[in-house]
Amino acid sequence: MKMKMKMMMCRQGTAVSLLRNRLHTKHRKNIFDQTRSVSVLNNYFISSDVDPQVTKDLDKAIGLVRKYDPSGYLPGLMAPTREARIGYFAVRAFWLQSRLRFNEAPLANSVSASRQVMGVGAKGIEVSDEEGLQKWKMGVHCLYDGKSDNSLWEECPTLRLLHHVIQKHTLSRKHFDNILAGRELDLHRKQYPTVSSLTDHANMSCGSLFHLILECSNIGQSDEDGVIYKTAQDLGIAHGLANALRTSVPVASATGKIIIPQDLCDKYGIRSPRYLLSALGMGDEECRKHLQSAVKDIAFVARDHLEKARLRRDDILSHPDGETAVSVFLPGLASESFLNRLEIHQYDLTDRNLRSVGFVEHLMCASRIFGATLKKTY
Repeated sequence: MKMKMKMMMCRQGTAVSLLRNRLHTKHRKNIFDQTRSVSVLNNYFISSDVDPQVTKDLDKAIGLVRKYDPSGYLPGLMAPTREARIGYFAVRAFWLQSRLRFNEAPLANSVSASRQVMGVGAKGIEVSDEEGLQKWKMGVHCLYDGKSDNSLWEECPTLRLLHHVIQKHTLSRKHFDNILAGRELDLHRKQYPTVSSLTDHANMSCGSLFHLILECSNIGQSDEDGVIYKTAQDLGIAHGLANALRTSVPVASATGKIIIPQDLCDKYGIRSPRYLLSALGMGDEECRKHLQSAVKDIAFVARDHLEKARLRRDDILSHPDGETAVSVFLPGLASESFLNRLEIHQYDLTDRNLRSVGFVEHLMCASRIFGATLKKTY
C-alpha cells in the first residue's frame, strides 16, 4: 500500500486526492481512480433525497473548477455545510464560464477556441464574445424573473445548479450583474488606464464572487456584517490581481491585451502594449526590467489588500458567523502562494518556470489551507 501511494504521489493533483482520502474514509479503495473522483465527492456533498439532476450538474461544476481553477477547488471542499459547498461550486463555475474566451476544449469542426462559450448555446456553434455574454445575462435574468421563459437556464447545467442554490439561499442579483459588467468592460479594452481601474475591475469580478459565496453560507449583507464584506472586497481585489498576473502572458498572446496599466507604463517608460510585446519577443532586457518593476508594483497592491483583510480577522471571529466567513476566505492563501512564487522569480512574467508548479508546491499550498482551516485563519 505504501508503494502504491508513493507512485500515485508523483501524479499532479495528489494533494487533492489525499484530501478526498481524508474526507471519504469509506471510499479509500476507489479514491485513486481519477475517473470516479468527482462521483466520490458527490457522496460527500449530496444525500439520496436530492434531485439526481442536481447531482449531475454538480458533477459538471466540480469538474470545471477542478480543471480550470485548481486554486479554487480545495477551498470549496472546506466549505462548512453541504449546501454551502454546492453553492460554492455553482457560483465558481458561473464565474469561470462567463469569462471571455472561456472554452472547455477545441471543437471538432476547428472553430477557433476563442469563439466558444462553454455551457451556453448549442455545442459546435460559433458565437461572438458579445453574443456569449448576452446569453449569460439572459440566463441570470431568467433565474430572477419568475415570468421569463425558463428554457435557457433549464438547458445549461451551471444555470440549473444556480437555480437550485437560489431556492435555498438569498443570492443578490447585483453580484452576478457586477461580474458580467466587468466582463463587458473587457470586450474591447486592451489596457487599463490606471492601477485604480485595474483594482476596481478585480473587485467587480472577484469581490462579487466572494460576496456570492458568503451568501451561499447564509451570511447576508448588513451593517453588522460590514467588516466581513470589507474583507471580502479586499480579498477579492488581491485574488483578482493575482489571477490577472498569473494569466497575463497567455491573454497577451491570444488577444494583445496586457495587464500593465497605462500609468505604470508611463512610470517605467513602456511606450505601448504593442511595443512591450514586440520588445519582449526580441529579447529586450531593458524592457524586461521595466516590466518586472511594473509587475512588482501590482503585486505590492495585491499584498496590501491581503494584509488589510487579515488585520480584520479578530473582528470577523467576534461575529456569530465569523468562523464560516473565515472558511470562505481560504482562496486568499492560494493567491498569496502565487505572489510568493512571483517574488521568487523576480516578478518576471516571462519566466517559464513561474508556471511550472511541482508536486511539493501543490502539497505545501494544500497543507497551508488545511492548517488555516484548523487555526481559523486565511
